[in-house]
Amino acid sequence: MKLLKTLILTTATTLMAQAITPLEIVQKSDNIRNPNDSFYQKGLITEFQNAQKVDSMLISIYSKKADDGQFKTLVKILKPKKDKEKLILRNGNTMWMYDPNSKAIAQMSPQQRLMGQSSSADVMSANFALDYTLKLEGVESIKGGDKKMVECYKIGMRAISSEVSYSTVEYWVAKDTFYPIHAKFYSANGELLKKSYYRKFQNILGAVRPTEVLIFDGVDTNKATKLSFSDFAEQEIPDFWFTKEYLSKFRGE
Repeated sequence: MKLLKTLILTTATTLMAQAITPLEIVQKSDNIRNPNDSFYQKGLITEFQNAQKVDSMLISIYSKKADDGQFKTLVKILKPKKDKEKLILRNGNTMWMYDPNSKAIAQMSPQQRLMGQSSSADVMSANFALDYTLKLEGVESIKGGDKKMVECYKIGMRAISSEVSYSTVEYWVAKDTFYPIHAKFYSANGELLKKSYYRKFQNILGAVRPTEVLIFDGVDTNKATKLSFSDFAEQEIPDFWFTKEYLSKFRGE
């Protein structure tokens, strides 16, 4: 009986893969998570411990898709006061931080924590379809961020290089809409780092997109971080904004 169930599941997954590829699924989901044109948004990062607010950070985010499909992103910290005016730049999979007080520019890891469970990579636009090799692992019904059951494609993702933010990811994408629903992020040694839920979908810049991400620590789920995005706007952004040399000259909001 167990062998029969395995055969049925394998056959169903094979037939499903013939209908749509994992690359197509993730590309559609990428297009929902991020607009194709250059854009601006604000982000509010709120850290919680045992459901109690611990801290928060307000940021401005400027993103633009490069010719190779990867995103360039510039983040400016607006609050708290101790971090105000600091800049974080991502061009491809390379990241830098600029501190206006010391005038120092330092290369940083995408996994470096920004606040709570959120890393610098979590507030940067990313193209999963380019960063990972993809495998369709089946269809599962899971509980999404709004506590409702959603039938999803489950995609296994393995980083194409050590520069990618997370080594492996399990990613659930809604079968009917291709909305991103849930993701689990793992280290190179297989440790579960965090779990994310995408929610509060709204019509933003030509598509229905998630405007909030809940992130839970991979070990202690009492540690949580909420990323809330707002003030979306199309914006022409010059390429020189996304250069390390321009960080000390940047004066945008």
